[in-house]
Amino acid sequence: MSDSAQVSKRESPRLPLAARLALAVLGCLVIWVAVTQLTGLWWGQESLGRHVSNAVGVTLLAVPMVLILCRQVDRRPLSSLGLSGGGGALKDMLRGALTWVLPAGIGLAAVVLLGWMEIRVEATPGELVGAVLLLVLLVFVYEALPEELIFRGYIYRNLADAVAPWVAAIVQALLFSFFGTALWVISAGWGVFLERSVLFFSMAVVVGLLRVMSGSVWGPIGFHLAFQVTMQLFLSPRYATVHVDDEAIFTIATAVVAFCAATTVAGFLWRGPVNWSEPEAEEPASSPGESPQGSRASSSPRGS
Repeated sequence: MSDSAQVSKRESPRLPLAARLALAVLGCLVIWVAVTQLTGLWWGQESLGRHVSNAVGVTLLAVPMVLILCRQVDRRPLSSLGLSGGGGALKDMLRGALTWVLPAGIGLAAVVLLGWMEIRVEATPGELVGAVLLLVLLVFVYEALPEELIFRGYIYRNLADAVAPWVAAIVQALLFSFFGTALWVISAGWGVFLERSVLFFSMAVVVGLLRVMSGSVWGPIGFHLAFQVTMQLFLSPRYATVHVDDEAIFTIATAVVAFCAATTVAGFLWRGPVNWSEPEAEEPASSPGESPQGSRASSSPRGS
């Protein structure tokens, strides 16, 4: 028998696309609500202990969930999620972080130099470094890794099989906005609906486009990590004593500027052609003993 006869395309998913998307979104919503409610009962108000418990609980439940969905429901290799390993992963994550840090840093420096905003740091250098390292770990485990793996990994990959990548990026952003806004409405009421839905949709569009441009989930993880570490360090007194006298200007100078400029920066960091219009090809099943590889846009980052 010829080699080509031995290699067939992967089996069809066990569920239709809409059902797989609903299962992923509702599954992670249940996980986040359950974990945060349980840690709230144990720890009470927000605290470092509760943040750590949330991070551990969410990752231990959400990451296995998406891996099981990928292998058992979609019948795909895990490589299709876009989580390549090795030096390429670190390089993509650093590039993703730079798409936030460069424009946000320029925006922040501009408003401070113009006297529109003042930042007072009362923490010692050691305390500040410790706070940053702690936030990097907590944000990576609690938010950046599980959320990007689910939405820019699993959900994006399913959508990109059926529609153009740019459409997949928009649809996953709508689903992420639903997920994030629902969490806030459950915990804080309907008063936060408009603000949070716009914020989550805007961010998800940006990281979705980074997913298309980088061909990897690590790029969005880097952006997400830099974004949340910055906002929590400067706007939350829990980790370091940093005072910002105008949070609105700070948010515009960092988040809004970075959201608008991130894809431009990404164009310089990830060079080469980008597939915006054609659905990503299905990957064939691999022969026994071989490591399955997804399509270029889903598992082979450009510019590595």
